[in-house]
Amino acid sequence: LALDEYRDGRIFFIGDSAHIVPIFGVRGLNNGLADAFNIGWKLGYVLNGKAGDALLNSYTPERRGATLDVFANATKSTRFMTPPTRGWALMRKAALSLATKHPFAAAFANPRQMQPYTYADSPISMARSADANFGSGPSSGASAPNARLSDGRWLLDAAGKGFTLLVCGQEHLEWTTFCKASDADFLQLVVEPGEEAATLYGIEAGDAILLRPDLHIAGRLRQPKRADIEALMAQSLGAVS
Repeated sequence: LALDEYRDGRIFFIGDSAHIVPIFGVRGLNNGLADAFNIGWKLGYVLNGKAGDALLNSYTPERRGATLDVFANATKSTRFMTPPTRGWALMRKAALSLATKHPFAAAFANPRQMQPYTYADSPISMARSADANFGSGPSSGASAPNARLSDGRWLLDAAGKGFTLLVCGQEHLEWTTFCKASDADFLQLVVEPGEEAATLYGIEAGDAILLRPDLHIAGRLRQPKRADIEALMAQSLGAVS
């Protein structure tokens, strides 16, 4: 149901040309758009000389992983709608009987059980082991959650066209200068400790989170130095260490 590789030289497969996913939750269309968003920004960076060809090799592991995740969720939906065993039938009956009064049970009866996919094993995301430095917040590779900023805007609306560095604390504004050298569309957003966004992302004064152009988290940095951010930017653009 899915190609082993979504890239063949200069050809990239997206949507139904790359995978045939079940119709539950309009996943075919949604996944096709996510495929296009993923390869689109990478092609833009490579064609404009901001990144090397290696960046394009991250497309298959990220989006094929998302396809396999859809398959797993679709299997759950299928078993709910057409229970293959007495146990599944009993579970469906219980969920439906509880769904009218309890929100947690209603989720079981929703065929659109689709969550944004986390690029956990992406070669251009920070190693998940680094997330152990954070006690809370979304992990590296995850889709960035939204939050209200102190000026009333929403974080994802305020993010830049390119990479966005979410910084906790005004004293780290100097990071903007060298990041713009790698990405002219780079934007830095500053939040203060205790703000909604800082709490949601689990960051404290001096911490930083790098968001990719497709608004997935490239990595989370606890008290980083300039070299740490430079290295994360380079990895996010396909550099191999």
